[in-house]
Amino acid sequence: MKHFCLLTILFWAYALSSVAQQFNGGLAAGLAGSQVAGDTYSGFRKPGAYTGLWIRLAIDERSSVQTELSYFQKGSRHNPDEKRQDFTFYLMRLGYIEMPFLYQYHLKSKIIIEAGPSLSYLLHSYEALDYIEVSYGKFSLFNPSFMAGIVFPITDKMSAHLRTDNSILSIRTDKVNGARYRIFDHGQYNDCFMFFLSYKL
Repeated sequence: MKHFCLLTILFWAYALSSVAQQFNGGLAAGLAGSQVAGDTYSGFRKPGAYTGLWIRLAIDERSSVQTELSYFQKGSRHNPDEKRQDFTFYLMRLGYIEMPFLYQYHLKSKIIIEAGPSLSYLLHSYEALDYIEVSYGKFSLFNPSFMAGIVFPITDKMSAHLRTDNSILSIRTDKVNGARYRIFDHGQYNDCFMFFLSYKL
């Protein structure tokens, strides 16, 4: 954790010192809908917040790279459904510090298509079944994922973002019931859809 925080601080200190020269950056905030593949429930029913800082470096007229430092709430939620005689309540709350590295392609319409890897560090976790706190396995501190999205300009300063964020490796170190295979790993995975606004400083 100490090494991760130190590297993060050094990176952002260097990047922010260069903003006036060749970078542009700003703030971002919005909402996410999340689910956990492999937890035996389905549906993006867990709302969460997404907020952070971003820095973009233009490569040429059509290309740029962007990194962010954000706080991202993920997890899973299953509410009781009396019509189906399902009285189970389940909640998983996961809070991450996340740093994506995105390649962006700028279309002539000024819409941006972006994609790239991301790395998250778990700050806190909570898991409950029928309103009682439980633990079905230890969560991984680090979790890599893949992001992809579309950026729609609103003004010269503000843009709207639609993005998906999907874990590459399991979010747990322990094996659990319902676990799925994804690429070359077996476990549970965060899947998120996000909508947020960004403002260029």
